[in-house]
Amino acid sequence: MTKVRPRSLLHVVLMGFVLILLALGGMIWHNSRALDHLSRLASDEMERAVVDTRRATLLASQAMELERSLRRYVVLEDVKILASFERQLADYQGLLAQHRRAITDAQWDSKLDLSLSWLRGLRDPSKARAAVNNAKFDLFNQFNQQLETVTRNRVDERITRVRQMIADLTRKIWWVSGLVVALSLLLVFIFTYLIIHPVRQIESRILSLGAGVEPDPRPIDGPAELARLGEKILWLHEKLKMLELQKYQFLRHVSHELKTPLAVLREGTDLLCEQLVGPLTPDQHEICVMLDDNSRRLQQLIERLLDFNRLSQQKVFKHEPVAVGPMLVALIAEYRLALESKQICVHLPVAPLTLWAEPYRLRLILDNLFSNAVSYGANKGNIWIRGQPDQEGGWLEVANQGPPIPLVEQERIFEPFEQGSLVRHGLLKGSGIGLSIARESAHSLGGELILVNDEGADVCFRLMLKYHS
Repeated sequence: MTKVRPRSLLHVVLMGFVLILLALGGMIWHNSRALDHLSRLASDEMERAVVDTRRATLLASQAMELERSLRRYVVLEDVKILASFERQLADYQGLLAQHRRAITDAQWDSKLDLSLSWLRGLRDPSKARAAVNNAKFDLFNQFNQQLETVTRNRVDERITRVRQMIADLTRKIWWVSGLVVALSLLLVFIFTYLIIHPVRQIESRILSLGAGVEPDPRPIDGPAELARLGEKILWLHEKLKMLELQKYQFLRHVSHELKTPLAVLREGTDLLCEQLVGPLTPDQHEICVMLDDNSRRLQQLIERLLDFNRLSQQKVFKHEPVAVGPMLVALIAEYRLALESKQICVHLPVAPLTLWAEPYRLRLILDNLFSNAVSYGANKGNIWIRGQPDQEGGWLEVANQGPPIPLVEQERIFEPFEQGSLVRHGLLKGSGIGLSIARESAHSLGGELILVNDEGADVCFRLMLKYHS
């Protein structure tokens, strides 16, 4: 099944922003509509409450005016007052009709209807005089007061309903807002994953590339730009593999080409040392021996270069307990002439030292460190070689007297083909790869090679190793 991938990173970002803005815009629109409805509802209910309350109060006041007008008519017997009474009664009936449309209550409706029919029958002067002291006026006033009380109760009920509607609408707004926020967060997580996931895949491939491990060949799951970047990383990996292969081939070819003229030189020095072409003076013989020793050392270096080239491609090797003492004795023998020339004293570990490592790589590390100590060491100085196994694996130090390494160069000297500002003493100039090879060998053993401070020495390199199963 083909996966649906975004066309570009820009589309992913824009799509994420648009969807999140749509969700937030929908929430804002819904909440604004709800708040607008709530505002109109509250305004209408407040207006109705005020109008109904005023109307009920006005009805009670008009009921009292009706009684006063009727009493004035009985006392003054003025026809105009009776006519005013009839107008007030008509106004009261009209206002009551409006109030009934807003507030309905069958109990006081029937009572007021009876009172109104009695009041309409008082247009006759004789009946009006008889009704002045009638208890029905008191009942009529009580009914109007009850109407005012009922109206206030109804207004309170409506206000309570409005409050409940406001509470329900508020909860609904909160639910909608929470849902939209949750949806927005989900969209944020989804689009963040759509961006971060391929970026992490690319990061993993870059780390694999740096570690020399075969990167994941599967295509990047993400936008087209990141997918193409993943393809470029795979292309770069193939190019690096080709360059690495060419490097190893070059080293093999150069080493092979060097061995042929070196073999001729060695044959010549052997003939001279054996005096087959004629006798030599003691000085000449010493020079021949030196040429022979250095030619052998050069041959050994070429063979080590070939071995190192082979071991660099060998990712798996076996750790084993390695006795350091014999290696140190062999090193001192190889550098005997240089040590005697500079009158350097070498201090070896007193107790036998055994480290958990691979013999060739440990020998390579010791050779490079000891070579630097001899070459940069002070005349008539000292070289200390110390070490001790511990619970984690063990450590070994090579320290010497001589000019200290400047602080700005202490990390740079481990880079390939980098040489510090210190002058190397000896017949041959350094190539600048010794410490680089030593640190790379230490890393391959699972350890670390660092430059440390030592109170008794000017320069001290420490090799730290760990146990491996």
